[in-house]
Amino acid sequence: MKEEVKYHRREEVVGKEIIEAEARKVGIVKDLAFTSTGKVVFVIEKTLKKGIQEAFLPFEKVEKIGDVVLIKSAEDIEFFPIVEKICPNCKSKNAIDAKYCFKCGVTIP
Repeated sequence: MKEEVKYHRREEVVGKEIIEAEARKVGIVKDLAFTSTGKVVFVIEKTLKKGIQEAFLPFEKVEKIGDVVLIKSAEDIEFFPIVEKICPNCKSKNAIDAKYCFKCGVTIP
């Protein structure tokens, strides 16, 4: 019997929460990307107290895609240093070294 192939459009996955098997939210799908070898990965965004952190999740590590994206373990995600700060006033994304929000001018800690 032939295995049914399910295709997912970018628009269908961007914005979905990433949930691990322990029912913890790991982040949100920000975009899709490709490795230099042609494999598909999810670009994940995780909000921390200090700012926003980006990560990559290989598509083959995804267990199921529905209302959320289910994965076995957060250990399958490759995190990178924090790349942006969130303004405490207007919630805009700013460069990690910003001292003032580009949008509202508030001092960013």
